[in-house]
Amino acid sequence: MLPVGQKQMLGMAVMAGLMTVGTFVYILAMPPAYLHRTRDGVAYFTPPVINPVNGKPLNVDRLAQYYKGNVAAGVYAVEKPAVVKSGGH
Repeated sequence: MLPVGQKQMLGMAVMAGLMTVGTFVYILAMPPAYLHRTRDGVAYFTPPVINPVNGKPLNVDRLAQYYKGNVAAGVYAVEKPAVVKSGGH
């Protein structure tokens, strides 16, 4: 027969285990809105990322489509600087 303290710890461990399994089942059965994903695997509430070349924000969903090959090649290409015409040397 187990002492009272060990019975209490066993009961708490069983309750914690049941709560963990129940939470996983709940999350898998009815996922919250922040876990929903697009067909490209991007979460719905993902903020835009910053383009390191020009500092402009990029839509992550469109960026994922670009890397999958579903978007025209020039969408995220680096913009060339305008050529400055000088009067001559």
